[in-house]
Amino acid sequence: MSRKTKIIATLGPAVASLDAISDLIEAGMNVARLNFSHGTHESHEQFHTWVRQASERLDTPVAILQDIQGPRIRVGSFPGGSIMLEEGAEVVLVPGVGEGSSKEIHVENLEAAAITEGSTVVMSDGFIVVKVIFSDSGIVRCRVEEGGVLRDHKGVAFPGVRIDVPIVTEKDKADLEFGRELGMEYVAASFVNSAANVRQVKRLTDGVPVISKIESIVGYGNLGEIVEESAGVMVARGDLGVELSFESVPRAQKQIISAGNSKARLTITATEMLESMTASPRPTRAEVTDVSSAVLDGTDAVMLSAETAVGRFPVRTVVAMSRICAEAEASPRYGRGHEVTFLESSARFASATAQACVDAADNLDLAAVVAFTESGSTPRLISKYRPNANIYAYTPVEETYRRMALYSGVTPLRFTRVESTDQMITYAEQNLLENGIVRPGDSVVMAAGIPPNRAAATNLMKLHLVGSQTTGIPSSD
Repeated sequence: MSRKTKIIATLGPAVASLDAISDLIEAGMNVARLNFSHGTHESHEQFHTWVRQASERLDTPVAILQDIQGPRIRVGSFPGGSIMLEEGAEVVLVPGVGEGSSKEIHVENLEAAAITEGSTVVMSDGFIVVKVIFSDSGIVRCRVEEGGVLRDHKGVAFPGVRIDVPIVTEKDKADLEFGRELGMEYVAASFVNSAANVRQVKRLTDGVPVISKIESIVGYGNLGEIVEESAGVMVARGDLGVELSFESVPRAQKQIISAGNSKARLTITATEMLESMTASPRPTRAEVTDVSSAVLDGTDAVMLSAETAVGRFPVRTVVAMSRICAEAEASPRYGRGHEVTFLESSARFASATAQACVDAADNLDLAAVVAFTESGSTPRLISKYRPNANIYAYTPVEETYRRMALYSGVTPLRFTRVESTDQMITYAEQNLLENGIVRPGDSVVMAAGIPPNRAAATNLMKLHLVGSQTTGIPSSD
């Protein structure tokens, strides 16, 4: 493996064929994102089928991430499709989804926001800002502070204001049920503001890990409790950048990634990473620096949205992303962060074993770290300690095999259940030799839970000399 950071690519019209999906996988896509804010169940089912077929065709594990829409708040419509809001003008916000004008704008779920005089309302991805000067009986009068063209159904945000709407809408419930029928490796939940929100989503996912998208000031303020309850967190810089001041987003990104990593949760950095490649064959220097910074911040994965869903150069974009990540990982700054000391207080033996494996691999300059797993927990913990060596994770569970495609530095591998730990080690050794990953005489460190064939806590670490069991080379164990 020449790249440890994983790449998530959003699927859409630009890659709507089996061959196109195959090309994305060959270019470096590890996780396919199905964005349920767009498309139909039929289109998502077709993409799901293509991903599974392409993954098998290429013998490459690919996880599928279902990204549910969540409680989005939008403006209504306008005559001709848009209005012009002039700076300094007054405009009234009213609840509902009807047709408005430059004097009156309909906003769905407006009554659910605890707006008071002085509150800020942001529209159209942050390009339009109005300040509340009067609020009473559902009528909100505002002054335009930053004007511009406002188009139909653009999003609305209320920075720092708690909004009393369900985190899971009726549409989300139907989408999650559909996702359970298809089989997803992960669910991304939008606009998560609390641990209670995460629990609401988890009750509907049938055990599928939930990635919480941090995209509001309230969610950012409750980051600690959200991380504790989630399988991972996503730095959703689009909506987060609307609620926070733009200069605060880089600091927030570092804090969110650090909080996730310190608790052994998956971390994803998203939004506008290579946005210019939606129309251009090359990224900007600023974008390259942005992606590199996210990798050095310690993110497990970086995500592409419009770049691959509707862009002109989806495959070239994934190739560029892969090259940038690999180059960033060559930096001496890449690796174990100072915040990672001892993970998983609820699984202390597993954490201690994972940490010992990484210390041994780094100190002895070993060729590989090998993990045997049923649930994926062992390689996830090892990954979070960021060994210099690559991690090769063997599992007999197909769901785990695909899910581990999101783990930084982990190569998922299938194997058939065996009866003893010695048989597991022999199988892995032969497989690594056959694939040219190691050579006779190389040393590796192995981690497993014993007895085998159970979702047991990781409690075994073995320093192993390749060839000692199959070629007669003496073992130093």
